[in-house]
Amino acid sequence: MAKILITGGAGYIGNVISSVALQNGHNVRAIDLLWFEKDIPMVHMSNPSYEFTRGDICDEDLVNKMLEGVDFVIHTAAIVGEPATKKFPDLTKKINQDASLSLIKKAGGAGVKGLIFLSTCSNYGIADGIATEDTTLQPLSPYSETKVNVEKYLMNEVKGLDWVICRLSTVYGVSPRMRFDLTVNDFTMNAYVNKYLDVFMPRSYRPYVHVFDVARVLMNVIGSFEQVKNNVFNVGFEGENYQKIQIADMVKKYIPDIKIDIVEKGTDLRDYQVDFSKLKKYFDLEKTHIVEDGVKEVVNLLEMGLVADPLDSSYYNTTPDIGDGEQNATRT
Repeated sequence: MAKILITGGAGYIGNVISSVALQNGHNVRAIDLLWFEKDIPMVHMSNPSYEFTRGDICDEDLVNKMLEGVDFVIHTAAIVGEPATKKFPDLTKKINQDASLSLIKKAGGAGVKGLIFLSTCSNYGIADGIATEDTTLQPLSPYSETKVNVEKYLMNEVKGLDWVICRLSTVYGVSPRMRFDLTVNDFTMNAYVNKYLDVFMPRSYRPYVHVFDVARVLMNVIGSFEQVKNNVFNVGFEGENYQKIQIADMVKKYIPDIKIDIVEKGTDLRDYQVDFSKLKKYFDLEKTHIVEDGVKEVVNLLEMGLVADPLDSSYYNTTPDIGDGEQNATRT
């Protein structure tokens, strides 16, 4: 089994990756600044295969220490999402780009077998047709711009380190570090709490993937790294490209007493459908969740009272006033 360093290991995606990696018998070393909920690492701390460090990936000495004895790095740490990166552009460049390039250089010198970089399908921006891994990238925000810059560095400049780039679909589902600023989670939470949804640019497309399925894909990448190294993969599954109005209709199925207002225009111009045949070809994985499952998950979470205040700032990467870089939340 491998020793895996997970940057951002207490985050929305990073914590689920940590859990699935431990379940698969790997040793996990996680680092996270804990900007949001401070108790998340406690979920795993009784596991002798887990170690956690509260720290900043911009701290080069700490990064050197974290890389000692590591087989693989899964790099999730970042300022995540369109609104957060637009609000904090300088910090976004420092963390998402500069610190990422430094980590990559250090990993190459530390004898790491491979680095998995979590990028985003938002890199496609506005796609004419179904976007494959070879489609021209059109980043429309600091978030996707920094992701594209790191991708280019990996593909064109790195020597002595093998890598895999995973362009994630928009993620949804329940995580110990819950987020309500992602489209599916956001729509469902707002419908449940406020009985109201604004849906901006309702016919714009986006691909979606459950957070658990992301972790499954990454474990398969590590398990067959020699066969898949130095490749780019769109991470998602066939049939999981949806228009925003389709997601709103799913939410209405479970919360029927909601009012939906349609706004044809918006400031978020992203509109793309994505092809996942390359991922299917290499791994032959089937999805365990569809978007409707994610809606049900969030409804159950709220019905059981497991989230006392879903508007609390800890559940948002910027503030509860903006959802997933789209004008889609009720409060925009």
